[in-house]
Amino acid sequence: RRVVSAGPSSGGSRRTAAGRQGGVAEPAASSPGRDALAAPGVGDQVDVALSRELEGLAHRAWPPLRERHVGGWVLRASAGSSRRGNSVWARGDVSDLSVALDEVRGFYAAAGLRPTIQITPVSVPAGIHQALDAAGFDDTGPTDVCTADLADLAERLDTVAPAETIMFDGIADTWLDVAGRVLSTFADQRTGTLKVLANLTVAAKYAMCVADGVPVAVGRGVFDGDWLGVYSMATVPGARGRGAARAVLAGLVTWAADAGASRAYLQVEQTSAAARRLYGALGFRPVYRYSYRRHHHPVGGPDVSPR
Repeated sequence: RRVVSAGPSSGGSRRTAAGRQGGVAEPAASSPGRDALAAPGVGDQVDVALSRELEGLAHRAWPPLRERHVGGWVLRASAGSSRRGNSVWARGDVSDLSVALDEVRGFYAAAGLRPTIQITPVSVPAGIHQALDAAGFDDTGPTDVCTADLADLAERLDTVAPAETIMFDGIADTWLDVAGRVLSTFADQRTGTLKVLANLTVAAKYAMCVADGVPVAVGRGVFDGDWLGVYSMATVPGARGRGAARAVLAGLVTWAADAGASRAYLQVEQTSAAARRLYGALGFRPVYRYSYRRHHHPVGGPDVSPR
């Protein structure tokens, strides 16, 4: 596998980071038919501190274009790009839940978006789930947040078949072309997405796998604290199942390890069967599950894509 840097920072040769175990448990043993990435959801016990830390990391990795605070809630709007960027982060308490929901409806109506609240096992206040049921908010997009020790991940990726991985400091046109063929956030929601990524305050790297001279897969990594966040993983249909995603991930892991990261996290939708098999085999383990509660009455705005 060949790693090429297209900017001043190189993906570099592979280095195994000294893995720090804090916050990352050993992955559960998998068995036939078992989904190794199925995480605890609402009503289940989770690692509260780690779950809150990961939600904070994800917020910085996808900063909204506009936000408004209602008590402990963060109302986010990003021109329809991604559900995370256009939903409420219920991170803290509100003094009056009914009033807060009215604020949510008004905020998103003004933005031309469907009122949406991201729900995790650590969302507050108590009673939010029943209130959303009563207010006509549906439940969609279940997604599992998973973590891995970076040193272990690097070792598992050492078996990647030879491939050329190009690393970019910013979004190159070729990277964007591949992402746009697979991910709606880089296709019909491209304008908002590029504005979001221009607002990043954490270090980022863009990886692209090239097979036989043709770009076939991409991914985005963010480095925050001692964490590598893995985002925007996409492989064109004709190249799937050939190790392209593993090559992209290996490039991001090498970069993050060189930068001092010791842990990795990612989000994988419940319906992404192939991705779940890959990440489970690489040693990721689930921490918690989130979903989006959307008001069932649309306001004429665009539907937004996952995450």
